[in-house]
Amino acid sequence: MPRECLKIIESKSKVRQSRAKAVVAKVGTSSSTPVISSDVAELKDM
Repeated sequence: MPRECLKIIESKSKVRQSRAKAVVAKVGTSSSTPVISSDVAELKDM
């Protein structure tokens, strides 16, 4: 069971990392900082 849980956690962390990269890409293209800060705050809460 612990190994299965670890695999699930790892897959979730990979999804979070890919989402974070997507947000970073948005940050690079967009100029509105309030939207960016809220996206980053959501990522930290996850």
